[in-house]
Amino acid sequence: MLLESNACTPGQQDEVDHPKYFEAVINHADSLGADLDRERGLRYLDSVYNHFQHAGPGDLYRKYLFKKGYYYDKDYSKSMIYCDSMLSVMKDLANNKKYTKFYVNALLNKGDVLVAQKRLTEAFEYYYKAKQIGETTHDTAFLAEYYNQLGMICYKQDKFTEAARYFKIATHLRQVCGSQDFAAFSFIQENIDNTALAFDRSGNYDSAGLYFQKALSYISANEARFSAVANQQRYVAMSKGIIYGNQSFMYLKKGDTASVEPLLLESISINNQPGYAIDDALYTQLRLANLYINTNRMNEAFEVLKKIKSALDTIATPDRELRLRWLKSEETWYAQNNQPDKAYAFLREFTAIKDSLDSRNRKIHEADISREFDNVARQQEIIALKNDDRLKTILLVITTLFLASVITISFLIWRTWLKSKQNLQLVGIQNDRLTNALRNLESRDQENAALLKVIIHDLKNPVGNIGAIAGLLLDGEEFDLVQRKAMYQMIANAGNQAFEIINQLLENKNKGQLAGLKTELTDIPPLLMECIDLLQFKAHQKRQRIRVGRIPAGISNLDRDKIWQLFTNLIDNAIKFSAEKSVISISATRTDNTFTIMIKDKGIGIPPELKEKIFEMHTSAGRPGTAGEQSFGLGLSISRKIAEMHNGHLWFESVPGKETTFYVELPCEPVRQAAVKGARLNV
Repeated sequence: MLLESNACTPGQQDEVDHPKYFEAVINHADSLGADLDRERGLRYLDSVYNHFQHAGPGDLYRKYLFKKGYYYDKDYSKSMIYCDSMLSVMKDLANNKKYTKFYVNALLNKGDVLVAQKRLTEAFEYYYKAKQIGETTHDTAFLAEYYNQLGMICYKQDKFTEAARYFKIATHLRQVCGSQDFAAFSFIQENIDNTALAFDRSGNYDSAGLYFQKALSYISANEARFSAVANQQRYVAMSKGIIYGNQSFMYLKKGDTASVEPLLLESISINNQPGYAIDDALYTQLRLANLYINTNRMNEAFEVLKKIKSALDTIATPDRELRLRWLKSEETWYAQNNQPDKAYAFLREFTAIKDSLDSRNRKIHEADISREFDNVARQQEIIALKNDDRLKTILLVITTLFLASVITISFLIWRTWLKSKQNLQLVGIQNDRLTNALRNLESRDQENAALLKVIIHDLKNPVGNIGAIAGLLLDGEEFDLVQRKAMYQMIANAGNQAFEIINQLLENKNKGQLAGLKTELTDIPPLLMECIDLLQFKAHQKRQRIRVGRIPAGISNLDRDKIWQLFTNLIDNAIKFSAEKSVISISATRTDNTFTIMIKDKGIGIPPELKEKIFEMHTSAGRPGTAGEQSFGLGLSISRKIAEMHNGHLWFESVPGKETTFYVELPCEPVRQAAVKGARLNV
């Protein structure tokens, strides 16, 4: 995924792409990697793209890049399919400046997978082609990625000093790049860590320790910028865990065993969680087991090895290198515990797997980067010469055909000019007809858009609350029968309310106008409490608390569904525009003939310039909520109409930036009952 934002300055794409929309979609799919169902993110991504009928080439590139990254290290053949899909989308757009960087990144990605498959000759062809195109863009981010790939190849060849040099160049190029987003952060910290690993493998422990510390310092200096997004925060934690594990290996080789165990345990505690770097945690557990074996703590080593085996048994296709190291550790443990038969069984399987891996890795160790690039360059020169000769022949034939075509075309133009006069008149008539048709379509589209906004606004509360309550039930929390029955009743009430809203809108398709009243004698306090009970789950999601004060008795002749809609609109607005952990206060007063409800929040307030606009239908005064919730500018307009249809009144008082109180005054029957003290809700 991190190759997606590989440019210093993101180019302006055509309107056919939707980068902001799909960036959010892909971030969410990535966040689902923490789920036990690891395929859930892919299913979500496919669902969004299947329902989005106008995805552009850049949008499709992002999808295939995500899937390539998902299957990398799991199934190289599938990863290669998505590399080819990226190239297929971008090959005809390679000369378009808006997509050149995407095309170059697709070439690098395919080269990366080819290296993993040990197909080095093919890999260098793609690297060379990416280098040729990328150098023409003068894009330092591309060059950083290119040197990173060279460093990885040298590292796999055990050319650690050369690998460290490439990793440092890649780090420097990405640091001088103007865009320092999350992709840049992850790239830089990984390359600093890679530099430390290369120095460590070459035996230069002083430089390795320095670069490990640089990596941790860089993460600490930047992690606050990425704490708001869950998957980014998880990535930062994983990075620290990986570095701790790498540091421990360095200290072990230096002979500083006292520093090893705390670092290993810290690394395991971070990454041995669903959605984190489980493979790295297993490698780190192997190091811990080997440490226990070497320090004669055999019982502790046995327990760690048993946990590793349990984890490997749950993986369909475990990493062969990981299993190889586990077999070696098991063989060592049994050998030191005087059980040679079992030790030999593990050694035999270890030897078989190692021979297979050594055979596969031999091609990488035998390759020479400079020689391979020289070979590819010579091949490209030969192909270019052949293409040049073929081009000259084609041009000669084209020139001959062109001269013959000029005469023919001149004659056809003359005939066409004669007919064009007649066609112009017909075109004018058709143009007038199309203009009228387009105006009619625009008018209908405006009507449908208005109706859709009303549907979205009015249905979001009942449908959202159904989802929130169902989520609590699905979480598996313990609820007694009475609580569960109450939740089911709230789901049923919300569903009935949504159904009633749909019926009203279908019967009154007139740009948001409200239907006539269907009044009945209604007990106001229970209706208000029903709305509060339903919306408490939405407040709970923002860790807010709804405080219910004194609610006196009150009965009125009302349209129950519309008043329910009015109350939920106002309470929903209070939740939407209040910060997390804030308190929303609801109380009521009454006179002989009126019942007044007060809903007070500690939110963003309403500035003076918007006070005259917020009750207008489709107003431009709509603002996003404190958690980014969307606002359609409809709720308060509909709520005021409902109040006025009942001969009531809706108004508010607000202190910008501090609080807002909405008042709903409704007529009520002149009866007196005991007041209801409503302190039962603490959301």
